[in-house]
Amino acid sequence: MKKYIKQKVCIQGLGFVGSAMAIAVSNAKCDKKQYCFDVVGIDQKSSIGIKRINALNAGIFPFSNTDPKLDRYLKKALKNKNFRASSDNSEYKKAEIIVVDIHLDIPFQNNEPKLELDGFKKAIKSIGNNIKEDCLVIIETTVPPGTCSKVVLPILRECFKKRGLDGEKIKLAHSYERVMPGEKYYDSIINFWRVYSGINEESALACEKFLSKVINTKKYPLTKLSSPLASETSKL
Repeated sequence: MKKYIKQKVCIQGLGFVGSAMAIAVSNAKCDKKQYCFDVVGIDQKSSIGIKRINALNAGIFPFSNTDPKLDRYLKKALKNKNFRASSDNSEYKKAEIIVVDIHLDIPFQNNEPKLELDGFKKAIKSIGNNIKEDCLVIIETTVPPGTCSKVVLPILRECFKKRGLDGEKIKLAHSYERVMPGEKYYDSIINFWRVYSGINEESALACEKFLSKVINTKKYPLTKLSSPLASETSKL
């Protein structure tokens, strides 16, 4: 039997999307017996973040839901020892893939929408300050069109420059989340269509390879779009 070396994956943000995504990725198999990934879910050291982390590590999905698969597959991942949750950003240093699921709100002030990107930018910086040159960063968060090219990529390049790394080697992709809480919460990740894109062909290919291991692409094939801008716009 071929021995697979598990890829290290970090899921940034353990909200109702990130927590479910972390469980789905943890349960992805490369064959009938071997799991593809070692997964670490990362959240903030806030009271809410620590509460989510502790719940997941105890085998309890941190959000009210009606899908028994979430608790079942969470416990399975913990038993298989290929999932854990943490608040330690140094975990990014060992990651080969990072999936960004930071919650991004657009609150209204004086009847006008106001985009608050400070928290999102801080999260991206925590990635850029730690990752290896060949790490793939996938943005799943629903973001305004242009965010990958005008916000995420410049931050990562600036972080790489300060660390003496080659900013041209950054691998960045966008594939927006399709998570739908309800009775098919878990299946909305692995049994649903996805689009994806990358800042270059290498990034797009790496994203496709990752998603193909997590999603049932035989029934729900992936669709490649021309650019992150096209992918970001398609979610809206």
